[in-house]
Amino acid sequence: MAKSVAVIGGGPAGLVAAKTLLQHAGSSKFNVTVFEAAERVGGMWRGMPGEMGNYCSPEMRTNLSRYAVSFSDLSWSSVDLSDPSTGSKNSGSPPMFPKAWQVGRYLEEYVRKFSLSNIIRLNRRVTAADLVGDPGTWRVTSIDSLTQVESTESFDYLIVASGFFDRPAQPILRTQSTSSEPPTTTIQHSSQFRDVSSLTDKPGKILVIGGGISGAEAAATAALQLSSARYSPGKDKPSWAGSVIHHVMSRPFYCLPRYLPRNPYNPAIQGHNLSPYFLPLDLIVYNLSGRGDGPIHPSNGLMPPDKAQKAHEAIRFLLGGDQRDSGREELVCKPHVTQYPVFTAISDTYMGYVRSGLIVPIKGRVESITQHADQSSLGERYIATIISEGIFADETKNRSTVDNVVGVIEATGYQVHLDYLSNRVKERLDYDPECSRVPFLLSSGSIFNPNVTGMAFVGFYEGPYWEVMETQARIVAQAWADTSARETKAPDMDMSQSRSVREAVKRGAPEVPQFWMADYVGLVEEFARIAGVVRHDLSFDGRREGPAFPARYCATDNEEALSVVREVADTLQASEHNARFIAAAAFRAMQGEWVLRRKIDSRHAAMPGGTFKGKAHLHPRVPTADAYTAEYLYIEEGNLTMDNGLSFAASRRYVYRYRESTDTITAWFVEEDGLTTSTLFNTWEFYAPEDTQKGWLAKGHHWCTPDTYKNNCEFRFQGVNLESFGITYEVSGPKKDYSHESWYSRSPLASV
Repeated sequence: MAKSVAVIGGGPAGLVAAKTLLQHAGSSKFNVTVFEAAERVGGMWRGMPGEMGNYCSPEMRTNLSRYAVSFSDLSWSSVDLSDPSTGSKNSGSPPMFPKAWQVGRYLEEYVRKFSLSNIIRLNRRVTAADLVGDPGTWRVTSIDSLTQVESTESFDYLIVASGFFDRPAQPILRTQSTSSEPPTTTIQHSSQFRDVSSLTDKPGKILVIGGGISGAEAAATAALQLSSARYSPGKDKPSWAGSVIHHVMSRPFYCLPRYLPRNPYNPAIQGHNLSPYFLPLDLIVYNLSGRGDGPIHPSNGLMPPDKAQKAHEAIRFLLGGDQRDSGREELVCKPHVTQYPVFTAISDTYMGYVRSGLIVPIKGRVESITQHADQSSLGERYIATIISEGIFADETKNRSTVDNVVGVIEATGYQVHLDYLSNRVKERLDYDPECSRVPFLLSSGSIFNPNVTGMAFVGFYEGPYWEVMETQARIVAQAWADTSARETKAPDMDMSQSRSVREAVKRGAPEVPQFWMADYVGLVEEFARIAGVVRHDLSFDGRREGPAFPARYCATDNEEALSVVREVADTLQASEHNARFIAAAAFRAMQGEWVLRRKIDSRHAAMPGGTFKGKAHLHPRVPTADAYTAEYLYIEEGNLTMDNGLSFAASRRYVYRYRESTDTITAWFVEEDGLTTSTLFNTWEFYAPEDTQKGWLAKGHHWCTPDTYKNNCEFRFQGVNLESFGITYEVSGPKKDYSHESWYSRSPLASV
């Protein structure tokens, strides 16, 4: 007789759990019902273009590539990514880092492909779940949000797949007022923040509270809007465009861009490789090759000093340094900090905004926000009191203030409640409402608790990576498949690790990592081994090398999975042999301010040469054409001294664009307003240097009647960043014959 299973949540975890149960050893094993409170599946990914979105903007891009944000048996190439708001078709390959609404489309296709629609109850919010009787039956009560009809049903098993990020954490701030008027400053959680205009209509300081992934992402999102408002076409600039972001964090973190170097060190020159290969970051950090011989086991839980120091070294190896090139000591992990776990964020632009001063990092925590006493001339503005608590043993405690605050974004995390579980069930799960990071004690892998019969958790931990969810679901199906027993037959029910982490979190121990279940490779490898899934190594010469990603752990001989495995293998080859992703890496690294030196050598008697000294700024803005992924307004200003002794101020502007679908950088002229993109000037074609002491090279060609412009570029990397880059033009025509060589180097920054 088939066993009945209630799955709470129709996001990625709930969908993969339902599908895995239905496919396990024949669909007759389980009858599955998925309860989803929203009107469509997808969880946090269900928002469509033009909507507000749930927990994130539908336009937000994923931090991991499409190879990781997927399940093993559905390729992104099978998903219709037509924009529902415009009807425009997606051309070419799916984006490497999909937008949130595109992830929602992926999940809808997952439901369609595996015929899950008939088991999913939309608009059905679970209000109560309790284990009754002996050996125990799950009684689940739900309410239809459309009809308000309530119903109660019984199930043999219950899967919690409603997400670890249950709801935004309660504000840690208490806004205090020194005037008789109530405070009305806008304070938004990072999950609700979408645009600066909703925070403020005046210039000032925008406070972002909380480091790590969501804090850096919120700060970078706001900074792009400020930069775009200043440097996009249009005469009317919003007053808030003059704002600056102050980002408060309790400890320094490393900021990783989405593309990382595969070989940042060059042994031939005993230093940084000036022309490294690049790949999406998950294809770098989830590499199997560095895990030694023998079975791979997850290395989770608390982080000892020796392991922490190695993690710091590995991150700095990729970044090309310890971030002191940002000019901000708040982002540098000093030697005494490297014995503690690494904290990271993922953003392509955050560090560039820090260098330019648009984001100001502040180390500490916000104690209070107080309204200015005199609001008559300033409007509503606030003062934030910051405490630097000294998380690490040898750090001192002090207070500082940030005044003129006009808006606040709280990236302060989430709380886990699962209010629908009965108090009796919560008690058996050792529920601790005071510990949001480990609210329940669960066995290894955060799947089971031996004290609760017939219950499992899927995707219930910080950072529920997709293949981990899929392998968790396989373990659940395997454990419950024995029809002769009601109890869970799980391979490991030890809860000592989650208990030790909880105790460390509650006492504020600095050895608690940013994510205590962050070993993706270890988890996937061990779960696959338990579930009897064999990793696909054929495209990697039959060896345990290359990255770990879902398609490589498909439980069946699935052609879509095999095609993705081949695609990733081809991507690795294209990175090494076809300059793949170099344009993306170079474009990202060009952001910000540069010292510019230019030499003009003229071979025409009527046109003297000269030298130019000045600065160049590449200001990010929202792309002004839909086909492009990213865009800069380039502004250079300085002094031109001609060979004949004449000297005068000079400036010029271009627009630079990156297009993911073609993996190219283009340069464009601007109109007279200095902001609007005009005609195409140049397209850069990247190729590898023959000399190991050279950076990546690019060339382009432009015919501007009656003259011809040929350009050559060199981009010298230091880790993820550019040490310098150069652009040389050879110009010829009836009245022109000269070379034009420009070199860009970073502005000197204050020592930290």
